This record gives sequence, C-alpha cells and structure tokens, in this order.
Amino acid sequence: MEKSKIETYLGFSIRSRKIIFGAETIEKQKKGVFLLVIDGGIGKNSLKPMLRAQEKLGCPLYITDEGALAEWVHRPAVKAVAITDNNLASAMIENADGEPKFKLYSGGNN
Repeated sequence: MEKSKIETYLGFSIRSRKIIFGAETIEKQKKGVFLLVIDGGIGKNSLKPMLRAQEKLGCPLYITDEGALAEWVHRPAVKAVAITDNNLASAMIENADGEPKFKLYSGGNN
C-alpha cells in the first residue's frame, strides 16, 4: 500500500522533531506552531484545548478520519499533533485537497 503525501510529511516531521503530540501540550505553546491536526475520534475534552490553541496561535486546524492520525504517526493513542515547521505545514496544506482523509476543520460535524 502506497503512503499518502500527508503521511510522508508527518513522518518527516517526526524524524526532524518538528511535531508536538497531545492536546494539552499543544495548548501550552505560545508560538511557533504552523498547523494543527486532530483525529476524527477526538473527545470533546481534548477538542476544546485544540480550538483554544487554534485561536491563540492563528494557524489552520485539520481533521482526519477516525483512527487515521494514529496510523500515520504510528502511535495508537495520539489524537492531536502540531507541526512546528513552516515548510512542512505549507506542504501538508497544499496537498490536503488530494487526500480524502484530511479535511479543514470548520466546526460542528465534518
């Protein structure tokens, strides 16, 4: 099975240590975050800090299909990540249209 470009860019982020895992850790960031990604199965209590972080940091928030994020980052319990590299974030946003499991979060039910 061929990897999606989003999965490849997430892998690059992990290898270059330009990724932050977990909603609570992301919410504590004051700057330097260029993209937020949440899993479709994220709970309400984890979604709230991500929405606050999006407002505070001013970066886009994308949502994946349920379970896709954990599969892409190879960590089963991960429901939220933040990309801290501008180039990787831009590349992921540019390729978002070609990935059906990766959509811009617009609030409510996607």
